[in-house]
Amino acid sequence: MRKLWKMLFSRATLIMFAMLLQVVLMVLLASYFSNAYLTIRIAFTLLAVIFIIALINRDMTAEAKLPWAIVILLFPLGFLLYLIFSHGRVSRKDRKLFGKLPQLKYAEETPGVPKPYVGQLQYLRNMGAPAFSDTYNKYFSSGEMFFEDLLAQLRKAQKYIFMEYFIIERGKMLDLILEVLVEKARAGVEVRLLYDDVGSIMRVNKNFARKLRKQGIKCVKFGKLRPIISSVYNNRDHRKITVIDGTIGYIGGINLADEYINRIRPFGYWKDTAVKMSGKCVSSLTLMFLQMFDMASGKVDDFDKYIQYTDNALSVHEIGIIAPFGDGPRPIYREEVGKNVYLNLINQAQHDLYITTPYLIVDDAFTEALQNAALRGVKVHIVTPGIPDKKIVFALTKKNCAKLIAKGVNIYKYTPGFVHAKSIIADGTAGVVGTINLDFRSFVHHYECGVYMYSTSALSELYDDVKRLVKESEQYIGKPKLALWEKIAVLFANIVRPLM
Repeated sequence: MRKLWKMLFSRATLIMFAMLLQVVLMVLLASYFSNAYLTIRIAFTLLAVIFIIALINRDMTAEAKLPWAIVILLFPLGFLLYLIFSHGRVSRKDRKLFGKLPQLKYAEETPGVPKPYVGQLQYLRNMGAPAFSDTYNKYFSSGEMFFEDLLAQLRKAQKYIFMEYFIIERGKMLDLILEVLVEKARAGVEVRLLYDDVGSIMRVNKNFARKLRKQGIKCVKFGKLRPIISSVYNNRDHRKITVIDGTIGYIGGINLADEYINRIRPFGYWKDTAVKMSGKCVSSLTLMFLQMFDMASGKVDDFDKYIQYTDNALSVHEIGIIAPFGDGPRPIYREEVGKNVYLNLINQAQHDLYITTPYLIVDDAFTEALQNAALRGVKVHIVTPGIPDKKIVFALTKKNCAKLIAKGVNIYKYTPGFVHAKSIIADGTAGVVGTINLDFRSFVHHYECGVYMYSTSALSELYDDVKRLVKESEQYIGKPKLALWEKIAVLFANIVRPLM
């Protein structure tokens, strides 16, 4: 009872209630005035027609246009809801600030990379994500392995520590990290922590950042949630990045909470992954962190103070190419970078394709690419959770599996628990590990990141790991079965899926 009471009167619940109340009042007022005054009703109708015409001509997928057309036509002031929520663009203030922030000063050439992979690297370079050779990289197949290595490297920090995570939650993992961070801050190391307010709102209290600042840690919330309706709350910082002294970087799907290291198991065994890197490629991670930190704090740093432009690999140099990249909402990012990188890999695959994802809620273009890969003879394997963290999303995932399975795509459920790892690898040669889910939110709204790898040791370790993962999982045979409540939920969830 106490837990329920605390949840009902939590900051998150009260803010969401305030936002819902604003929407309800807006609709009720519009309904009243349109029924009371014929002139206002005619004006609302004309505005709805104008917005429908604008919607038809807008650069948006057809899947998203249809639900918005229903909203505009059925709801009083539906066009206003469309104006507020459909664009998902960052605020003018953030756009202006981001325009002042530096980009990387150089981009290396990548000789010796065969087609078609050189085209992918060219695409990433055009998106501001240069590729690097002569790097050190290591793959972690679990949160436990990542956490052990992360703690060891944090303790060695001498200049600065940058950490950016979507979710942080008090527990063994975060407490041990904070213990090191506070110790390092007292020793004169510059420590910064950036976390997403919405992602962590039910996990740490509202004064958490302030308390850390009193202990010498520069802690900032990204996208602080306020009780005012706005589409900017769609643009969450979903990245997971750590940078230590500009020489070591981590990227992957692992947040700072105990389920990610399997200390608690609310959904069975939690399968997650990360990549550690060193060398000039870390400069890309440092840049991405500083850009997001400055957007959240409203200040502009001297980037040259932190970004290392010299070779600083941990030990031996190895062959292969690494290209860390970021993604985010328009117009800060002019392309859906994560989605396009995935699509390029799917279209380039010739023999086999392995994908791990917690959610499989993709649009028609992505579905068609997977189906075409299977039909041209590529052995496509997709591993999804066996135990869901969100039941309606899991129902949507199973529904989307059916049409892919019909075209020869092999889809598995990880029966030991929940797959949170976000990875894709084509022919064992090129792939990505990062934060990008296969859903509309990751592709369109969120700030995401990943590391593209070609012929690296970490990629080989990923390839071996996903093949083991398939063996540990149960393949869906035929159409996945849905319970009655799941079928009903999917009918309504499919309507709003492109809007979210």
